[in-house]
Amino acid sequence: MILLIDAGNTRVKVAWLAPGTSGRAAPPLILEHAELPGLPARLDFAPRRILGSNVAGDGVRDALERACRTAWGLPVRWHDARDGHALLLNGYRQPAQLGADRWLGLLGLLRHVRDEPAWRAGAPCVLASFGTATTIDTLAWRTRDDGARRPAFIGGLILPGAALMVRSLAQGTAGLPLARGEPADFPTDTDTAIASGIAAAQAGALLRQWRLAADACPGTRPLLFVSGGDWPRVQGELRAALARVDPDGTDPPPRWLDSPVLDGLASLADQDGQAAG
Repeated sequence: MILLIDAGNTRVKVAWLAPGTSGRAAPPLILEHAELPGLPARLDFAPRRILGSNVAGDGVRDALERACRTAWGLPVRWHDARDGHALLLNGYRQPAQLGADRWLGLLGLLRHVRDEPAWRAGAPCVLASFGTATTIDTLAWRTRDDGARRPAFIGGLILPGAALMVRSLAQGTAGLPLARGEPADFPTDTDTAIASGIAAAQAGALLRQWRLAADACPGTRPLLFVSGGDWPRVQGELRAALARVDPDGTDPPPRWLDSPVLDGLASLADQDGQAAG
Protein backbone atom coordinates (compact mmCIF):
# COMPACT_ATOMS: atom_id res chain seq x y z
CA MET A 1 0.00 0.00 0.00
CA ILE A 2 1.03 3.59 -0.66
CA LEU A 3 -0.09 6.01 2.05
CA LEU A 4 -1.25 9.46 0.93
CA ILE A 5 -1.36 12.39 3.39
CA ASP A 6 -2.92 15.82 2.84
CA ALA A 7 -1.99 18.04 5.81
CA GLY A 8 -4.22 21.10 5.71
CA ASN A 9 -4.53 24.14 7.94
CA THR A 10 -7.53 22.75 9.83
CA ARG A 11 -7.22 18.96 9.61
CA VAL A 12 -5.36 16.13 7.91
CA LYS A 13 -6.83 13.78 5.30
CA VAL A 14 -5.35 10.34 4.75
CA ALA A 15 -5.99 7.75 2.04
CA TRP A 16 -4.13 4.86 0.46
CA LEU A 17 -3.48 3.46 -2.96
CA ALA A 18 -3.16 -0.25 -3.60
CA PRO A 19 -0.54 -1.23 -6.20
CA GLY A 20 -2.08 -1.84 -9.60
CA THR A 21 -5.31 0.02 -8.84
CA SER A 22 -6.49 3.19 -10.57
CA GLY A 23 -8.09 4.90 -7.60
CA ARG A 24 -7.33 5.67 -3.99
CA ALA A 25 -9.38 4.54 -1.02
CA ALA A 26 -12.44 6.71 -0.53
CA PRO A 27 -13.67 8.45 1.51
CA PRO A 28 -10.48 9.66 3.19
CA LEU A 29 -9.70 9.24 6.86
CA ILE A 30 -9.84 12.66 8.58
CA LEU A 31 -7.82 13.55 11.68
CA GLU A 32 -7.43 16.67 13.77
CA HIS A 33 -3.87 17.89 14.24
CA ALA A 34 -3.84 16.67 17.85
CA GLU A 35 -4.69 13.13 16.66
CA LEU A 36 -1.66 12.72 14.38
CA PRO A 37 0.46 10.60 16.77
CA GLY A 38 -2.31 8.00 16.65
CA LEU A 39 -2.40 7.75 12.85
CA PRO A 40 -0.66 4.33 12.62
CA ALA A 41 -3.16 2.79 15.02
CA ARG A 42 -6.00 3.85 12.71
CA LEU A 43 -4.63 1.75 9.84
CA ASP A 44 -4.68 -2.04 9.45
CA PHE A 45 -1.68 -2.21 7.10
CA ALA A 46 1.97 -1.17 6.93
CA PRO A 47 2.61 1.07 3.91
CA ARG A 48 5.59 0.55 1.65
CA ARG A 49 5.73 4.22 0.64
CA ILE A 50 4.31 7.47 2.04
CA LEU A 51 3.59 10.56 -0.03
CA GLY A 52 2.45 13.82 1.52
CA SER A 53 1.44 17.42 1.01
CA ASN A 54 1.72 19.94 3.84
CA VAL A 55 0.49 23.53 4.15
CA ALA A 56 -0.01 23.37 7.94
CA GLY A 57 3.50 24.31 9.02
CA ASP A 58 6.54 22.61 10.49
CA GLY A 59 4.82 21.35 13.66
CA VAL A 60 2.28 19.26 11.76
CA ARG A 61 4.94 18.07 9.33
CA ASP A 62 7.21 16.98 12.19
CA ALA A 63 4.37 15.17 13.99
CA LEU A 64 3.57 13.18 10.85
CA GLU A 65 7.22 12.39 10.24
CA ARG A 66 7.64 11.11 13.80
CA ALA A 67 4.53 8.95 13.65
CA CYS A 68 5.51 7.36 10.34
CA ARG A 69 9.15 6.73 11.28
CA THR A 70 8.23 5.31 14.68
CA ALA A 71 5.57 2.95 13.36
CA TRP A 72 7.05 1.85 10.04
CA GLY A 73 10.59 3.23 9.77
CA LEU A 74 9.57 5.19 6.69
CA PRO A 75 10.07 8.84 5.78
CA VAL A 76 7.31 10.91 4.20
CA ARG A 77 8.12 12.08 0.70
CA TRP A 78 6.70 15.59 0.67
CA HIS A 79 5.49 16.91 -2.68
CA ASP A 80 4.86 20.46 -3.86
CA ALA A 81 4.74 22.55 -7.04
CA ARG A 82 8.19 21.37 -8.09
CA ASP A 83 6.75 17.92 -8.88
CA GLY A 84 4.54 16.58 -11.65
CA HIS A 85 5.49 18.93 -14.47
CA ALA A 86 5.40 16.04 -16.93
CA LEU A 87 1.67 15.81 -16.17
CA LEU A 88 0.71 19.48 -16.09
CA LEU A 89 2.27 22.76 -17.20
CA ASN A 90 2.56 25.34 -14.41
CA GLY A 91 1.68 28.84 -15.58
CA TYR A 92 2.66 30.59 -12.34
CA ARG A 93 5.18 33.39 -12.85
CA GLN A 94 7.42 31.70 -10.28
CA PRO A 95 6.18 28.08 -10.41
CA ALA A 96 7.81 26.94 -7.16
CA GLN A 97 5.82 29.56 -5.22
CA LEU A 98 2.48 28.00 -6.05
CA GLY A 99 1.04 26.42 -2.91
CA ALA A 100 1.45 22.66 -2.61
CA ASP A 101 -2.27 22.17 -1.97
CA ARG A 102 -3.29 24.18 -5.03
CA TRP A 103 -0.83 22.41 -7.33
CA LEU A 104 -1.59 18.91 -6.10
CA GLY A 105 -5.31 19.67 -6.19
CA LEU A 106 -4.95 20.57 -9.87
CA LEU A 107 -3.06 17.34 -10.55
CA GLY A 108 -5.95 15.58 -8.83
CA LEU A 109 -8.50 17.46 -10.93
CA LEU A 110 -6.63 16.43 -14.07
CA ARG A 111 -6.85 12.81 -12.90
CA HIS A 112 -10.65 13.14 -12.79
CA VAL A 113 -11.14 14.83 -16.16
CA ARG A 114 -8.38 13.38 -18.35
CA ASP A 115 -10.76 11.02 -20.16
CA GLU A 116 -13.83 13.25 -20.26
CA PRO A 117 -14.99 14.13 -23.79
CA ALA A 118 -15.67 17.80 -22.97
CA TRP A 119 -12.17 18.28 -21.54
CA ARG A 120 -10.55 16.39 -24.41
CA ALA A 121 -12.50 18.62 -26.81
CA GLY A 122 -11.05 21.77 -25.24
CA ALA A 123 -13.33 22.81 -22.39
CA PRO A 124 -11.46 24.42 -19.47
CA CYS A 125 -11.93 23.21 -15.88
CA VAL A 126 -12.35 25.41 -12.81
CA LEU A 127 -11.63 24.04 -9.34
CA ALA A 128 -12.81 25.97 -6.27
CA SER A 129 -11.59 24.79 -2.87
CA PHE A 130 -13.49 26.27 0.08
CA GLY A 131 -11.23 25.84 3.08
CA THR A 132 -9.50 28.18 5.51
CA ALA A 133 -8.72 30.12 2.36
CA THR A 134 -10.74 29.87 -0.82
CA THR A 135 -8.77 29.14 -3.98
CA ILE A 136 -10.23 29.17 -7.48
CA ASP A 137 -7.94 27.78 -10.16
CA THR A 138 -8.33 27.02 -13.86
CA LEU A 139 -6.95 24.32 -16.14
CA ALA A 140 -6.97 24.69 -19.92
CA TRP A 141 -5.20 23.27 -22.93
CA ARG A 142 -2.18 25.15 -24.25
CA THR A 143 -0.19 24.56 -27.42
CA ARG A 144 3.57 24.70 -27.02
CA ASP A 145 6.08 26.01 -29.54
CA ASP A 146 6.65 22.49 -30.82
CA GLY A 147 2.94 22.14 -31.62
CA ALA A 148 2.19 19.70 -28.79
CA ARG A 149 -1.04 20.30 -26.87
CA ARG A 150 -0.61 20.10 -23.10
CA PRO A 151 -2.91 20.62 -20.10
CA ALA A 152 -1.88 23.73 -18.18
CA PHE A 153 -2.66 25.64 -15.00
CA ILE A 154 -3.37 29.14 -16.34
CA GLY A 155 -3.93 30.98 -13.05
CA GLY A 156 -6.30 31.49 -10.16
CA LEU A 157 -7.51 33.44 -7.13
CA ILE A 158 -6.88 33.30 -3.39
CA LEU A 159 -9.33 34.93 -0.98
CA PRO A 160 -10.26 34.46 2.67
CA GLY A 161 -12.45 31.45 3.27
CA ALA A 162 -16.06 31.85 4.36
CA ALA A 163 -15.39 31.01 8.03
CA LEU A 164 -12.39 33.32 8.07
CA MET A 165 -14.56 36.15 6.70
CA VAL A 166 -17.07 35.57 9.50
CA ARG A 167 -14.35 35.68 12.18
CA SER A 168 -12.71 38.72 10.62
CA LEU A 169 -15.92 40.74 10.77
CA ALA A 170 -16.58 39.70 14.37
CA GLN A 171 -13.03 40.49 15.51
CA GLY A 172 -12.47 43.62 13.44
CA THR A 173 -15.65 45.53 14.28
CA ALA A 174 -17.22 46.66 17.52
CA GLY A 175 -20.82 45.78 16.79
CA LEU A 176 -20.97 42.78 14.49
CA PRO A 177 -21.58 39.24 15.84
CA LEU A 178 -20.00 35.92 14.93
CA ALA A 179 -22.75 35.32 12.40
CA ARG A 180 -24.44 31.94 11.99
CA GLY A 181 -27.31 32.94 9.74
CA GLU A 182 -28.40 31.46 6.42
CA PRO A 183 -28.07 33.46 3.17
CA ALA A 184 -31.16 35.24 1.85
CA ASP A 185 -31.88 37.47 -1.14
CA PHE A 186 -32.82 40.52 0.92
CA PRO A 187 -31.60 40.06 4.51
CA THR A 188 -33.49 41.84 7.27
CA ASP A 189 -31.26 41.01 10.24
CA THR A 190 -27.54 41.29 10.88
CA ASP A 191 -26.73 37.58 11.05
CA THR A 192 -28.42 36.96 7.72
CA ALA A 193 -26.86 40.07 6.18
CA ILE A 194 -23.37 38.83 7.06
CA ALA A 195 -24.02 35.25 5.91
CA SER A 196 -25.51 36.51 2.66
CA GLY A 197 -22.69 38.93 1.97
CA ILE A 198 -20.05 36.27 2.52
CA ALA A 199 -21.83 33.69 0.38
CA ALA A 200 -22.26 36.30 -2.36
CA ALA A 201 -18.57 37.19 -2.24
CA GLN A 202 -17.47 33.55 -2.46
CA ALA A 203 -19.94 32.62 -5.21
CA GLY A 204 -19.25 35.86 -7.09
CA ALA A 205 -15.52 35.16 -7.20
CA LEU A 206 -16.16 31.69 -8.56
CA LEU A 207 -18.68 32.91 -11.11
CA ARG A 208 -16.13 35.53 -12.25
CA GLN A 209 -13.51 32.84 -12.93
CA TRP A 210 -16.06 30.59 -14.63
CA ARG A 211 -16.96 33.38 -17.04
CA LEU A 212 -13.32 34.29 -17.66
CA ALA A 213 -12.51 30.65 -18.39
CA ALA A 214 -15.32 30.59 -20.95
CA ASP A 215 -13.95 33.77 -22.55
CA ALA A 216 -10.41 32.33 -22.62
CA CYS A 217 -11.58 29.21 -24.45
CA PRO A 218 -14.23 30.43 -26.94
CA GLY A 219 -16.89 27.97 -27.97
CA THR A 220 -16.61 25.90 -24.80
CA ARG A 221 -18.47 25.66 -21.50
CA PRO A 222 -16.15 25.35 -18.51
CA LEU A 223 -16.46 22.31 -16.27
CA LEU A 224 -16.86 23.30 -12.62
CA PHE A 225 -15.53 21.35 -9.61
CA VAL A 226 -15.70 22.16 -5.90
CA SER A 227 -14.14 20.86 -2.70
CA GLY A 228 -13.50 21.91 0.91
CA GLY A 229 -15.38 22.00 4.18
CA ASP A 230 -16.97 25.42 3.64
CA TRP A 231 -18.69 24.43 0.39
CA PRO A 232 -22.07 24.05 2.20
CA ARG A 233 -21.94 27.76 3.12
CA VAL A 234 -21.64 28.70 -0.54
CA GLN A 235 -23.46 26.09 -2.60
CA GLY A 236 -26.96 27.57 -2.43
CA GLU A 237 -25.77 31.01 -3.52
CA LEU A 238 -23.60 29.58 -6.29
CA ARG A 239 -26.30 27.33 -7.68
CA ALA A 240 -28.69 30.28 -7.77
CA ALA A 241 -26.09 32.45 -9.51
CA LEU A 242 -25.38 29.77 -12.10
CA ALA A 243 -29.10 29.36 -12.73
CA ARG A 244 -29.35 33.08 -13.48
CA VAL A 245 -26.57 32.94 -16.09
CA ASP A 246 -27.79 29.58 -17.47
CA PRO A 247 -31.60 29.71 -17.25
CA ASP A 248 -32.02 26.79 -19.66
CA GLY A 249 -29.97 24.51 -17.42
CA THR A 250 -27.63 23.43 -20.21
CA ASP A 251 -24.49 23.51 -18.01
CA PRO A 252 -23.81 20.59 -15.66
CA PRO A 253 -23.93 21.39 -11.93
CA PRO A 254 -20.74 21.78 -9.89
CA ARG A 255 -19.12 18.42 -9.19
CA TRP A 256 -17.87 17.61 -5.71
CA LEU A 257 -14.35 16.23 -5.14
CA ASP A 258 -13.73 14.99 -1.59
CA SER A 259 -9.93 15.51 -1.74
CA PRO A 260 -8.30 16.52 -5.00
CA VAL A 261 -4.95 16.86 -3.18
CA LEU A 262 -4.99 13.14 -2.37
CA ASP A 263 -5.88 12.44 -5.99
CA GLY A 264 -2.89 14.52 -7.06
CA LEU A 265 -0.62 12.52 -4.78
CA ALA A 266 -2.06 9.35 -6.31
CA SER A 267 -1.08 10.64 -9.75
CA LEU A 268 2.47 11.25 -8.55
CA ALA A 269 2.56 7.76 -7.04
CA ASP A 270 1.51 6.37 -10.43
CA GLN A 271 4.21 8.43 -12.14
CA ASP A 272 6.85 7.16 -9.69
CA GLY A 273 5.74 3.59 -10.31
CA GLN A 274 5.98 3.99 -14.08
CA ALA A 275 9.46 5.47 -13.76
CA ALA A 276 10.53 2.60 -11.52
CA GLY A 277 9.10 0.08 -13.98
